[in-house]
Amino acid sequence: MTKIGMEELMEQNVRPFGLRDKAGYMFGDFGNDFTFILSSMFLLKFYTDVMGVPAGVVGIMMMAARVVDAVTDVAMGQIVDRTKPTERGKFVIWIRRMCGPVAVASFLMYASWFAHMPLGFKIFWMFFTYILWGSVCYTGINIPYGSMASAISGIHRTVHSCQTGEQSVRRWREP
Repeated sequence: MTKIGMEELMEQNVRPFGLRDKAGYMFGDFGNDFTFILSSMFLLKFYTDVMGVPAGVVGIMMMAARVVDAVTDVAMGQIVDRTKPTERGKFVIWIRRMCGPVAVASFLMYASWFAHMPLGFKIFWMFFTYILWGSVCYTGINIPYGSMASAISGIHRTVHSCQTGEQSVRRWREP
């Protein structure tokens, strides 16, 4: 830590962001990405083998969701930026607000009780729940959590260290 960084912390009466804090942030990010890891590993298999949806349709849905994400990620960033900070900051409120909806949407994505419905309904349900889960609910947690690293500490080295740990966790979920 630089001399200037230590002086800033002493003036603010804040303890330095240590290894324990970095590990906590990393495990929080792993928890945040756990549902994404599961969907990356099992969703295509579930929709093709259990629900009987053609793999090409599932691929189109995943591509369409990335296009929707291009809009919702920016929108969520704007929403978080415009949120009035509370005593816990402006990121935690969104993480707490969205944890229930992301759990419900995660459950609804794997609605095997619709396996005997017509293909058109299954495709509608698949698009609806996947976009609800990823582009709305997951974005509502992931954008504030990722943005929180820059607010944890004003010291550039600490922020970079958190983001490096976050990138290590994200490498596990990439196919």
